[in-house]
Amino acid sequence: MNFSKEDQIKVEEAIKTIELTTSGEIVPAIFRQSDFYPASHFRLSLFVGLLIPSLLLFFTDIAQTPTEVLWYQIPGIVIGYYLAYIPQLKRFFSTKAEKLEEVHQRALQAFFENNLHTTKERTGILIMISVLEHRVEILADKGINDKVPKDTWNKILAPLVYSLKNDRLGEGLVQTIVECGKVLSMHFPIQEDDKNELSNKIVTDNN
Repeated sequence: MNFSKEDQIKVEEAIKTIELTTSGEIVPAIFRQSDFYPASHFRLSLFVGLLIPSLLLFFTDIAQTPTEVLWYQIPGIVIGYYLAYIPQLKRFFSTKAEKLEEVHQRALQAFFENNLHTTKERTGILIMISVLEHRVEILADKGINDKVPKDTWNKILAPLVYSLKNDRLGEGLVQTIVECGKVLSMHFPIQEDDKNELSNKIVTDNN
C-alpha cells in the first residue's frame, strides 16, 4: 500500500478544511485487513496439499505408493497454510461473502471504538478502508442518515475503490473526504457554537 506521510498530512488538512463548513465530523480509518480469514489458510493448505502429490504422481516417478504420496502431501499442506499470508493469495482464497461480512463488522467496530456515535447532533461519519480486501465502507450516524439518501455513499465510494486498487489511496481518500464534506455542508452547515468533537487523525491498526 502506497500511503506516505505527505498523504497523511493532506488527508488531515482536508478534514480540517471541510469541518470549517459543517457541524459534521469525518473520521477516516485505514486497516491492513479486517480479519485473519482462517478459512483461506485451510483452503490453500488443501489445494497445495493435493496439488503437489498429484503433479508428482502424474508427471514423475517420485511418488507412486500411498505412503510416498503422503510424504509429499504433508509438506504441501504446511506450505499452503503459510502461503495464505501473502495478501493476494489470502484475498483469492477468501469468498466474497466472507470479505463483505468481515469488512462491515470491522467498520461497525471502528465506528463505536472511535466514538462516532457520541457527537451532539449524531453527525459522525466514518470512511473505512480495508486494504487486503480492496473494500471501502462509509458509515454515517443517525442524524445524517435521517436526511441523506442511502445511495449517496455508494456513488462517493466508487472512485475511492478505484484509487485503492491502483495504489493511489491518498489521492482517492482526499477526494472522498471532499465529496462527503459537500453532503454534510448541505445538510449540516457550520454553527456558531460548533466544536471539533472528534480527532482529525487517521485511525489505523496501530492506534
